[in-house]
Amino acid sequence: MSLVITPNKHQALSVKNQLLLLSLPANKRTRILKTLGRHERQLARKRIRSQTTVDGSKFAGRANGKKAKMLKRMGRTLEPFVKKANRLELKHKQTSVGRIAALHQDGGSETMTAGRMARIHGMVDYDAPATRSQAKALIALGYKTKKTKGKGYRRATITEIVANLNQRKAGFILKTLRDNSRKTRWSIPVKARPFLGDSTVNVQRELVKIIKSVNS
Repeated sequence: MSLVITPNKHQALSVKNQLLLLSLPANKRTRILKTLGRHERQLARKRIRSQTTVDGSKFAGRANGKKAKMLKRMGRTLEPFVKKANRLELKHKQTSVGRIAALHQDGGSETMTAGRMARIHGMVDYDAPATRSQAKALIALGYKTKKTKGKGYRRATITEIVANLNQRKAGFILKTLRDNSRKTRWSIPVKARPFLGDSTVNVQRELVKIIKSVNS
């Protein structure tokens, strides 16, 4: 995932300023675009700190309802790269980080497996209470509990599952239910949280400012 800017009349510059930029030596053009890239990176980092998108709206909330800030590390690895002194790419150094950033930028779905969950979360304290994530997964798979009055079963609540099951038992029940439904992997929807990007007007204004400062 990257922000790509090529200074031309459609994207960033008027004809007059295009000609001015093209008249400069390659090292100056590279310097100008690098400076623009650092400016755009600063804006992206500011949006992540304020948890707002390019258009100023708040990030879509977490699926689990937690209020912790999202994408905190995404701005740290952004770097401006200039190609052939006429094309700026603001992107992540590591491809894996770029893929995660792109998923949050545009939205989509992420495939999760039990093995990947184990790699992400490491060793599990099986005697600790079941997690809210386990509880939600159990409910989604149809887990039920006995009715307090009368006969039969009813859908369990998150609070009941966390209070009455430890992680070992919840994990065993999940595995049993998933095996029965032959579900070895599942898809997690990810909402779009676009933090990287800018309008043509803003890019043009900043680029002209940088060109003037370099030529002054």
